[in-house]
Amino acid sequence: MNSARKQKSINVVAAVLSVLFSLMFSTAFTCTASAAQQRSYGEKKVITTAEEALKTLKKHFEKRDVVIGEVAEKELYFEAEIKDLKNAVIDKVIIDKRTGRIRSIY
Repeated sequence: MNSARKQKSINVVAAVLSVLFSLMFSTAFTCTASAAQQRSYGEKKVITTAEEALKTLKKHFEKRDVVIGEVAEKELYFEAEIKDLKNAVIDKVIIDKRTGRIRSIY
């Protein structure tokens, strides 16, 4: 095989691989982004008041049979108890004031 033909074959293979890799990575990114959107851990915005924190918690737990306890303000976060319908504490969560991220501390 002459060198011009060999180079053309290499270029074709490189182009095909490039397309395959770009499709593979764009699909992986899309799947990751949609999975992240489905399991949100808060508002992804600054939360400045206890009322905003309560609203965020109610939205986060809206499809569960729970009651949000009193929201206490701390220096960097808000803290609240999550109770079942029998008023038993089942979780204690914090909401980061800077990010709105909710996480369990129980």
